[in-house]
Amino acid sequence: DPRSSTRPLEATASWSSGEGEEALQLLKALELGPQLCQAQFRCDLSLSGHLSSDVEPEGVQVLRAFVAGSLCLRPWFHASNKTAVVEFYHAAKAWFLQGQDDKARETCEKALKLGDELRPLPVEMGDALHLLGAIHLRQKSLPLAIKCFERALVIKKVFGNEEEPSDSQISTLLALGGAQLQSGKASDALGCFQIVSNALEEREDQTVMQANVYHKLGAAHRALGQHGQALQCYQLCLELRETALGHEDLQLISPLNNLGAEAQQLLKYHEARHFYLRALALEKKHLGARHLTTATTLGNLGAVYVQLKEPQAVPCLQGALEVQKKELGLCHPSMASTMHNLGNALASTGQGTAAAECLRETLLVWRQAQDKGIGSPKDVAATLHSLGNVYRGLVDATSAQRCFSAALQIREALLGAAHPHTARTRHCLALVGCSLGTPGEALEELNLAMDGLLQNLGSKHPWTLQARLDANTLMSSRPGSAGSQNSMGI
Repeated sequence: DPRSSTRPLEATASWSSGEGEEALQLLKALELGPQLCQAQFRCDLSLSGHLSSDVEPEGVQVLRAFVAGSLCLRPWFHASNKTAVVEFYHAAKAWFLQGQDDKARETCEKALKLGDELRPLPVEMGDALHLLGAIHLRQKSLPLAIKCFERALVIKKVFGNEEEPSDSQISTLLALGGAQLQSGKASDALGCFQIVSNALEEREDQTVMQANVYHKLGAAHRALGQHGQALQCYQLCLELRETALGHEDLQLISPLNNLGAEAQQLLKYHEARHFYLRALALEKKHLGARHLTTATTLGNLGAVYVQLKEPQAVPCLQGALEVQKKELGLCHPSMASTMHNLGNALASTGQGTAAAECLRETLLVWRQAQDKGIGSPKDVAATLHSLGNVYRGLVDATSAQRCFSAALQIREALLGAAHPHTARTRHCLALVGCSLGTPGEALEELNLAMDGLLQNLGSKHPWTLQARLDANTLMSSRPGSAGSQNSMGI
């Protein structure tokens, strides 16, 4: 038909294959060329017809047919599989950096679907799996994140040097270890971090990276209850960061705070005070005195002062509590921890009535936090234990017994009968039993507590020594036994 016409070639990103795969823009398709780009065409054909009949003068009947129509070929360009894997991966990474996790995951899954069809697998598959793991990690889908990181590591090892991990493998090992640590698999995380640490020790000029790995190793040891090893790792992290960054850098705050926490766990309170004071000075310099991080360190320092029986404990904890109330609200676990420590500080300065009131308020905060799903029964037990000791100091044995009994019930259920904290509460409950006139039962409880402390802490730990002393004192004070008057107490 001489009236037919053609339209310019066009392809838009809004057009798709029907399988969720977006079209390439025409200019992008031309840039990639026929080796890296494929084309499909959608055909639209429409026809219309008209029939007529007539009889010629000669008597011949004529049938006429008129047909008109249009043919539309619409191109759809898409990258070949390997190129598409790369394109989709970079697009997913861009979405991830913009915080668009759902779009990033969807695009990343497209890259992986195409890559799985290729043999050999493209090297970018490892990066795409790592990215998908990071997306799941940010969305708190820890099992999926771990699975992605593990598969990414397998693929990266295929393309890497068998003798030592590549930078790409190190990145995935660190991500995998972090996900494992968050999911409670501290032993597996420790293995990942140790591989990275060993690899970095063979390299030069890796001071900052090695410091970061020591910090992660410290976190893994801490989660496993290996506080001595954690202390060593955090100390190495601090030394390397000081070497690389100087003694006043912001990045020293985290290892200093963790060193303080581990020293507390090991009952090295003078060392803990030193670390917290250094961290506090840096926080005030870089973050300000009213920053929440500064307040947290101030509260931890106050808890150490409580153990050292120093008068600075109360003002430290009150200062921390003021900031936390403003920044966190009235039922946050961090605020409850500070209130707990403030109660102990008040008790250590002889303010028993104020301490009891503070600890009772702390229990209310813990329970409100639990109602919101952000509290722990272990914290309730710790506050009940402290409140029981305050009531002992106030010579209210009945209230003390009620607190210790409730704390013991929680700790036995959560930690087990032999755990040091359970044994410590049992020890205190036994002393209250003596005050209430049941020395026989008290001695049985003391012996049970001492067995648990010996098993877990050894014979030279202060808690074990105190339990043995109190048991011997109780034995010697019983009728028919030689010895002095009862002088028990912790």
